[in-house]
Amino acid sequence: WLHKTIHIPNYRGRFASCLHKAIHIAKKLWYRRQIGKKLQKITKTIKDITETNQRYDIDPLEGTSLDDIQKWVKNQAESSLFIKEDELVGVEHKKQVLMGWLMNGEQQQAVISVVGMGGSGKTTLVAKTFSSESVKRHFSCYAWITVSQSYVIEDLFRRLIKEVHQATKEEVPAAADLNSMSYMELLYILVTYLESRRYLVVLDDMWDIKLLKEMRIALPNRLLGSQIMLTTRKEDIAFYSFVVEGHVHRIQPLEKNEAWELFSKKAFSTYHNKRCPPELESSAWELLGKYKGLPLAVVALGGLMSSKESSTEWRKVCNSINWHLINDHFLEPVKTILFFSFNDLPYRLKHCFLYCSIFPEDYLIRAERLIRLWMAECFVEHVKGVTLEEVSESYLMELNFRMMLQVVWCPTIRQACKMHNLMRELALSTLEKDKFCVVYDGREEMEEIRARRLSIQSSEGEIKVCKGMSQLRSFHVFVTGVFSPSISSTLLSQFKLLRILDLEDVPIEELPDGLIYLFNLRYLSLSRTSIKKLPESIGQLCNLQKP
Repeated sequence: WLHKTIHIPNYRGRFASCLHKAIHIAKKLWYRRQIGKKLQKITKTIKDITETNQRYDIDPLEGTSLDDIQKWVKNQAESSLFIKEDELVGVEHKKQVLMGWLMNGEQQQAVISVVGMGGSGKTTLVAKTFSSESVKRHFSCYAWITVSQSYVIEDLFRRLIKEVHQATKEEVPAAADLNSMSYMELLYILVTYLESRRYLVVLDDMWDIKLLKEMRIALPNRLLGSQIMLTTRKEDIAFYSFVVEGHVHRIQPLEKNEAWELFSKKAFSTYHNKRCPPELESSAWELLGKYKGLPLAVVALGGLMSSKESSTEWRKVCNSINWHLINDHFLEPVKTILFFSFNDLPYRLKHCFLYCSIFPEDYLIRAERLIRLWMAECFVEHVKGVTLEEVSESYLMELNFRMMLQVVWCPTIRQACKMHNLMRELALSTLEKDKFCVVYDGREEMEEIRARRLSIQSSEGEIKVCKGMSQLRSFHVFVTGVFSPSISSTLLSQFKLLRILDLEDVPIEELPDGLIYLFNLRYLSLSRTSIKKLPESIGQLCNLQKP
């Protein structure tokens, strides 16, 4: 009753005035009491955190400020997004070894395996070898296939067909035709195409011997000098007997001086001669010694420390990391530094980083698509005199500099980015804890959604309406077969608050009828679908933003 307006007709006396005053005073007292209770709770929480930090000698890490973002955009626009040869350390000799195995003049097919733990630099080494002009001239066609743990063999065959055709600049079979082909039809196309050519196929991040056997069936050996390269974390895959010649290269940690050189290039990139100041050297060596020469950890550590200028800030990081390594012994050292790199991000960049994990493992994300999604989610700060696209580009650059994302160049989609598997593991663990997004991989049945975003990454099992769907703001589909007409309208009718519907690459031919219910929709992606005509009802979606 305190929130209702009291009206007594035809009465303007003192009684009405007193009554109104009494009600407003009571309402103010009630609100003050509630605020007082909340303040007491906040004060107690702060006191508890302070006492815990003092007990364990921990100082809080502060995020990097983006106050002067206009200057940041200008400076970053002049820098390259891509890893240059002179930014790599300890790669050249290893690259020459791999090139020697690839182009040894033998006609017998060989399998070259590069094995090492996560973050050891396997993919970087093989990528630099693969992209060498002399290597590409040596082979008639070539392809790079990144393998995820939730693979579909037919999809891998389709990607392989596209890549070898693009390498020879021949016409690629239509996507619609490839999508409708069976396993045997795809296998026949591959074997027929490759058996008369000297080819190089890279299988990146191989996890499963069964998959390896299936891929070998599609890669014929006609004594033309064709080669297969693979990267893996598993020794049994690297040393598996292929009945052909095999070479195994074990990735070793960086030598002490190599690790220091790589770290310095990131941590001291803005310093004179890119050298460590004397007052920071002791802390720098102490930090570097914890990460066993793993390139990913070293680079991530360098990106983290590049924003710390004083010796006091460096000591804070040392003390905090020491505490976590002692008390969180179950964490691998590399994951610890990735956690600190994430924790050091400004809150807007944390959201942008976490958002990248809505894409499947090893997914090549178009930079333009990612930026549009960030903007539709309102993650991007409005800055006077700078466009949202420019601010988004600066976010992407900083995440790349910190090695939270890997920005790459792809001929078909131009600028793109990927998440390292370890980074994605970090993001996925944070998603669950913070209820940022639900990633459905088919392993467990969905009964309730406790997040505002849903990413469908498996076609196993039926996607049913469940508790919490009515609160969804973003819906992303990355697999075929999920968005069939029979279930799509039923699902969409539940998404009354949906702002983002991402159906890129989903093979649908018409928009579901349920789309007209999505009055709040701001972002709709239908790129590379089979839709030829939009329904007139789409005009009712008045909140859609122009690309």
